[in-house]
Amino acid sequence: MADAILQVTGLSVRYGKVEALHDGKLAVGAGQIVSVIGPNGAGKSTLLNAIMGALPFTGYAKGTVRYQGEDVSALAIEKRVSRGMCLVPEKRELFASMTVEDNLVLGAYRRKRAGERNFLDQLNHVFDSFPRLKERRKQAAGTLSGGERQMPPVGRALTGKPDLLMLDLALGWRR
Repeated sequence: MADAILQVTGLSVRYGKVEALHDGKLAVGAGQIVSVIGPNGAGKSTLLNAIMGALPFTGYAKGTVRYQGEDVSALAIEKRVSRGMCLVPEKRELFASMTVEDNLVLGAYRRKRAGERNFLDQLNHVFDSFPRLKERRKQAAGTLSGGERQMPPVGRALTGKPDLLMLDLALGWRR
């Protein structure tokens, strides 16, 4: 795909002697929504973590990850985030003692650091998308219910206004 925002080729990941992902390929165009589905243990989280750089390309992963035309395979997570990549991992951690709003504001840190004046411009959009978070904005994030605890990490990602948003969601489907 010539106009791919993300292009992954030959991605393989090993955990010791176990190969969790073999020769993965993925192309995502700007504005596209792509889903990777499969049973537990199929390598979905491994794929996303390797793309994001959470699995170093020395020892665990090999292959090529190109983002906006640039090979980012050797870049640290922080560099990938600074270029506009974002992953909401399956274990959507909260900063429990901080308020819901402070958890969301953290997502805009990259934009603030880059000198954007309106780095919080997405906050109202997040509150419109997740009205429950607006109601609980001054509440400690650790006091949210189970379902509510899934909202702040997604909202935090959106406040960062990423060019590429990857969501590692466990949908809990059963047969």
